[in-house]
Amino acid sequence: MKSVVTTVVTAADAAGRFPSQNDLEAVRGNIQRAAARLEAAEKLANGWEKVTREAGDACFKKYPYLKQQGEAGSTQTKVDKCYRDLGH
Repeated sequence: MKSVVTTVVTAADAAGRFPSQNDLEAVRGNIQRAAARLEAAEKLANGWEKVTREAGDACFKKYPYLKQQGEAGSTQTKVDKCYRDLGH
């Protein structure tokens, strides 16, 4: 994964110019938001099982036919596999 600095410098280089003030401000803003993004990622990582369960429940509620015979949620094994897949 490229860093925001690499992306900005590469884009400016491809355009045949030095990074502009707007480019540098975008980098600064991205760096300033890094702590908030890291906190959000940690919360998601710590609660991924809950997020996965809620996503699966929402799918089965929105599409109740998935619980019918022969569909993705017709047996507990299939339901468990759906939740597993959502987790991935």
